[in-house]
Amino acid sequence: MKRIAPVILITLFSLVTPQQSVAAVKAKAGAKCVKVNSTQTVGTKKFTCVKSGSRLIWSKGVSLPQPSATTPAASSTPSASPENVIQAEPNPFDLAAFPDEFTRLELVTAVFKRFEEYKKVNSSNKTFKLVIDPEFQNDTVAIAKLVKDSYAVLPFPSNYPTTLVVITNDVQLVEKSVNDLGSFDRTGSRPSDWKFCLGCAGLGWASSSRGLSPITPHEIFHVWQKAAYKSVNDNNANENDPFNPPIWFQEGGAEFFGQLLHWNNPKAYYPSALNWKPYKLKDYTTRNLDPALPYTLGRVASEYIVASKGFDKFLEIHWKVGDGLAFPTAFRDVLGISLEDFYEKFDRNLKKLL
Repeated sequence: MKRIAPVILITLFSLVTPQQSVAAVKAKAGAKCVKVNSTQTVGTKKFTCVKSGSRLIWSKGVSLPQPSATTPAASSTPSASPENVIQAEPNPFDLAAFPDEFTRLELVTAVFKRFEEYKKVNSSNKTFKLVIDPEFQNDTVAIAKLVKDSYAVLPFPSNYPTTLVVITNDVQLVEKSVNDLGSFDRTGSRPSDWKFCLGCAGLGWASSSRGLSPITPHEIFHVWQKAAYKSVNDNNANENDPFNPPIWFQEGGAEFFGQLLHWNNPKAYYPSALNWKPYKLKDYTTRNLDPALPYTLGRVASEYIVASKGFDKFLEIHWKVGDGLAFPTAFRDVLGISLEDFYEKFDRNLKKLL
């Protein structure tokens, strides 16, 4: 037994070792192999052990088909790890109308979201006439686009006569263009001592001395206001008449529209400077307190309305007044908040709004 044991161990070792050593060597055409019909894949080829005379060698190999490159389906996109995901906070204006906790960036973001929602389902094909003074000829295309974009979102009555926009620094050109249009009976539209002007609006016409600026859509909005109100009167309203919208709504609404159409994106619109003074919005029923602030505070009040209720609701207030409702009634019916409650909320949040 002492002599047999070493022989058995050596035999077992000799049966294993050659297989391990061959397997460790990559197959190569013409190289020795151990077992006929055994296969080995190297790279893109599959080799087979074949008998050649009295020898066993690897065949020349057969190329294997390669998988085609495919684009993974959208559903198979691997999910990002939590540390790489930024969770967007819900905008407070999406959760509640006229919220108290918000930032100006959230306000402006909500304004543009509401405006884009409105444009998707509302468009106007109102025809208009555009007169551009030759001194603005370098900006003709851009001015025409700004005017066209303004009219595209203002729902003039379908039967409303063609309106006019004059871009000029020449008052005489405004007067001539308006008289040539001849679409409106302007009797009583202004006081008897009223003259044609630059950067202003009348019944069915608007003028701007700075074509590529918020002034142009601002004045176009005034033309639409008169159409919505079914009125020929000036927008410097009588504060003692509840049927006249306050000046912050008249001028502030036009200023809001002008800035919105001119900048046309939230990044440009957002940082625009707004000066704050310790006055209350409800004080601005006329221009008497501060001629500029009805524009500033009224613009921000319009933002607050649009961000909370939508651009369509902002326009609807005008239509309700045109239907004969007093402004406070129209305001409450459309927005679901009384004018007094709106004033209180606006003044309380004024610094955030600015």
